[in-house]
Amino acid sequence: RSSSIVHRSYSFCHNMKPATALACLTAIVSCQVLAAFVIQHDRLPVTSKSAGRRTRSALGFWNTNKDTSDEDASSRDVSAEEGELDMSAFQKRKAEQLQSSSLGSSQRASEAEVATATASASANDDGDFDGYGLRDAILGKWGKCYDVDFNRVDSFGFRKMYLNVMPYHLEGRRFRHETELDYLCHLQAVVEILQKYDQLDYVLAQIQETDKTPRAGSIPVVAVPLRLDLTADQVTQIIGY
Repeated sequence: RSSSIVHRSYSFCHNMKPATALACLTAIVSCQVLAAFVIQHDRLPVTSKSAGRRTRSALGFWNTNKDTSDEDASSRDVSAEEGELDMSAFQKRKAEQLQSSSLGSSQRASEAEVATATASASANDDGDFDGYGLRDAILGKWGKCYDVDFNRVDSFGFRKMYLNVMPYHLEGRRFRHETELDYLCHLQAVVEILQKYDQLDYVLAQIQETDKTPRAGSIPVVAVPLRLDLTADQVTQIIGY
C-alpha cells in the first residue's frame, strides 16, 4: 500500500520543478513513516476510537478531560442549587413586597380617615376651621388638592344643592385658580358658607364616608357630589338665582 502511494506521488510530482517535487516527496515519505509507526504501536488503524483513547491516555489528556467534565457537572449542580435558592429568595421577597404594599395601602387609608376625622373634630371643637382645614381634609382623602364648587340641581319641582369635588387639582393643567393662595381663599369662602348654614360637619362626614374618586380622563368628567341639606330659599341665597 505504501509503495503504491509513493508511486502515485512520483507521478503527481513528475511535472513539478525539482526543488518543489523534492519537498513534496519528503513530506509524503515523512507522513508514511509516521503512519507506519502509529499503526505498529497501537496494532489498530489510526482512525480507531480505541487507539485515539490509548494515545490520549498515554499523553495524560483523557483524565484531564474527565476531571473537567466532572467539574462541569458539579458546577451545573451547584448552579441548579443556586437557582433554586434564588427562586425561593425571589418568592420570599415578592411575598414581603405584597405584604408591605397591602400594609402601606391600608396605612394610607387609615391616615386619610384620621386626617378627615381630625378635620371634622376641629370643626366641631371650635369655630376656627378654615380653608386650610378643608384643603387638608380633601388632600387626606384623595391625595390631591381638588377644587370644589357649588352646584344647583332642579329636578321634579325640587331645588337641591351639592358641593362638588371637581377633578381638577392644584398644579394641574386645567386648574382654574392661578395660585395656591387663590385656591385657599376660595376654600375659605366655601367653609364660611357651610358654617353659616350649619353644613360643615355634614360635608366632612360625606368626605370621610364616600368611596368615589374625581376623574378627569372620562367624558363627561366625574365629580364627587356632596349633598347639602338646604331649603330652596337657602339655595337661592347661596347661588343668587
